[in-house]
Amino acid sequence: MYPMILNRMLLFCGVMAFISCSLLTACATSRDINNSIPTQPTLVHGTSLASTPGVGPTVILTPTKVPGGNTHSQLVTLPDRVLSISSVSKQAETDSGSKIISLTMTIKNTSGNQIDNEATYFQLADLEGDMFGLESKPNSIFFATISPQSSRSGTIIFQVPTGAISGLHLLYRPEIATETVSIPLNL
Repeated sequence: MYPMILNRMLLFCGVMAFISCSLLTACATSRDINNSIPTQPTLVHGTSLASTPGVGPTVILTPTKVPGGNTHSQLVTLPDRVLSISSVSKQAETDSGSKIISLTMTIKNTSGNQIDNEATYFQLADLEGDMFGLESKPNSIFFATISPQSSRSGTIIFQVPTGAISGLHLLYRPEIATETVSIPLNL
């Protein structure tokens, strides 16, 4: 009895394989007739350009506290500007899955030329490498060109998932790539 069932199963599998091959051949033949898809692969030659490795951000391992500032304050001196974070705070958002991170800061232009200060220069990065942009509409008073020897102050706000709060860094990436810094926020 078992050999008969086995024979029928083998016959059924053979018939199914024949039908599949027939269908595939029919599809391939109709494609070849229409010439809509080439039957031979096309070799594409690429060119390579010389490149140089990028420069990553400077990671501030031991932040300098702002003189007279609170425990979250930080002072970062760059060649043409000083970034002063006077306070960092976190608040619960209306949903339980996220927190609001507020940074109050001042950027002082220490050069003889004007510098830019744009909302896109500020992002938060978590330990996994996820990036978070500004949550609210940019403050036009803070985000503007800064004249030589002048400064601008303001508060920027981010919305971050609760699970990403630990180990957050402020990634400040201004128009001068070599001045990119990663600053731990110690929340």
